[in-house]
Amino acid sequence: MTARTMIRVLAPEVAARIAAGEVVERPVSVVRELLDNAIDAGASRITLEIEEGGLSLIRVTDDGRGIQPEELELAFERHATSKIADLDDLGHVHTLGFRGEALPSIAAASDLEIVSRVEAEPVGVTATLVEGRVVRRAARPAPRGTAITVRDLFLRVPARRKFLGAPGSEGRQVVVLASHYALAYPGIAFHVVSGGRRALTTSGDGDIRHAFAAIYGAETAAAMLDVDFSDGGICVTGICGPSSVHRGNRAAISLFVNGRWVQSRPLTFALVDAYQAQLPIARFPVAAVNIAIPDEDVDVNVHPAKAEVRFRDERAVGRAVRRAIALALEASRPVAWSEAASPAGILARPLHAVPGPPLGGPQPLQAALGLGRVSPTGSAGQAVPTQRDLLPMLRVVGQLNATYVVCEGPDGMYLLDQHAAHERVVYDRLLARPESEPAGVQPLLEPIVLELEPVLAATLDEHRASLGRLGLDTEPFGERAAVIRSVPAGLGARDIVEEVTALLRKLEGERRVTDPFGRAAATVACHSSVRAGMLLSMEEMRRLVEDVEHTTAPRTCPHGRPTLVHLGTDAIERQFGRR
Repeated sequence: MTARTMIRVLAPEVAARIAAGEVVERPVSVVRELLDNAIDAGASRITLEIEEGGLSLIRVTDDGRGIQPEELELAFERHATSKIADLDDLGHVHTLGFRGEALPSIAAASDLEIVSRVEAEPVGVTATLVEGRVVRRAARPAPRGTAITVRDLFLRVPARRKFLGAPGSEGRQVVVLASHYALAYPGIAFHVVSGGRRALTTSGDGDIRHAFAAIYGAETAAAMLDVDFSDGGICVTGICGPSSVHRGNRAAISLFVNGRWVQSRPLTFALVDAYQAQLPIARFPVAAVNIAIPDEDVDVNVHPAKAEVRFRDERAVGRAVRRAIALALEASRPVAWSEAASPAGILARPLHAVPGPPLGGPQPLQAALGLGRVSPTGSAGQAVPTQRDLLPMLRVVGQLNATYVVCEGPDGMYLLDQHAAHERVVYDRLLARPESEPAGVQPLLEPIVLELEPVLAATLDEHRASLGRLGLDTEPFGERAAVIRSVPAGLGARDIVEEVTALLRKLEGERRVTDPFGRAAATVACHSSVRAGMLLSMEEMRRLVEDVEHTTAPRTCPHGRPTLVHLGTDAIERQFGRR
């Protein structure tokens, strides 16, 4: 005989703790809810204190409007809120909080004390809650605003506590959260104390660069680029780093939607994609970007922790973000150039100031390597006044290990990777060439039959048209073979079968460049460029430096690898004991 299953209504305290688990997962969840309330209250200063990563103490103090004395207990009733009144309000949420679940959930998971005073009252009111119930209430002198102290989080829910990380890990998440809020609201002064030590302080002067400097340092903040773009009711503002500023993960990307910090894979992808191949492999940009969008086009009520949002037209928002970052990168301020020649006469200058033979001139190696003048229009020898320059003034000194061009700059020494730099030059030339203009082609005296692995045969089929535009003319020959009739100029100096096979293998693994033609161009550029170990004359090195200066992204190759390394004068002098 089976036992009878009884349906029962849970006790209020049990139901409250279950519900609290949906809103309050760990200390950082508590901090997020309390910061939301402080910002919604119009605070201009917010102090956050935590102990043991927030497990033993979380205190958030603000100078906002405060809570009316007669509404203090009501604030801890479930679904009690001042931010929405009916169902229609959910489509026009202008505040960070709106559900009325945060305070009762926090009170159910901890011991809580609140002190609050509104400006019209001479004194404040304090209340102590245990297991979600007010056990003590009294008048108390207090400045305007609210201070909420949370003690012993999850002490009565040991099952939840044992799944939390170490105090240091939990505390780090809290500081990261506060950092994002400081960037979203630079007009609020944030003061964060963890374990008695100051973790973050911002001025609250409204300048996002100052808030950024408090988190990432003044040098990084000074390098950031302004972002300001509007399209179809979507406004994208903030700052983003140039391609020379990057991190090993996405943690330095802060995205806000109408002032709300969100974690959105599509928006993060759009932002990173704007950099294309300008970043080294496995490196990510630094940015703090706010997307302002009409309330009716975004739904904030899709995640218990309010960390995700849903857009009516996600593609349009992603396109706006990508376009905003791309424009900021394109509009980055050019470096001021000097036209004065150095004593040695080998000062690298802007393209239009450098005399020299065009492609196919009297210098055979230079012509073979394609070290000719490049413009974004694809026309040799034509200067483009609007082209941005991202490299300082460089003077070629020599070559190291037949691989690196050694240059002197105004602030130290630069090592230019000759293969990566020339790869960028060739890649930009291939992209800039009009489709109607014939590619640099080396016809073969006799066609060559190329046997391919299945994966490489599929890669060739997929990119046959793009490779044809670049000079690699092939025809299918059976199931897994192709006939090669011509190759791109500069590719045929070595074994053609080996070169084309290697080219297809690299193209198959290419992931940095998303555009199909760009992907093919990046691969062809890699196999058509100056190789490491090739000796270059001084004139060839100078011309390479001049050419790379006028590419769209001279600091990285198309695959994201850096083209140059800088050793500053200060570092050199320290090595010699001069500092």
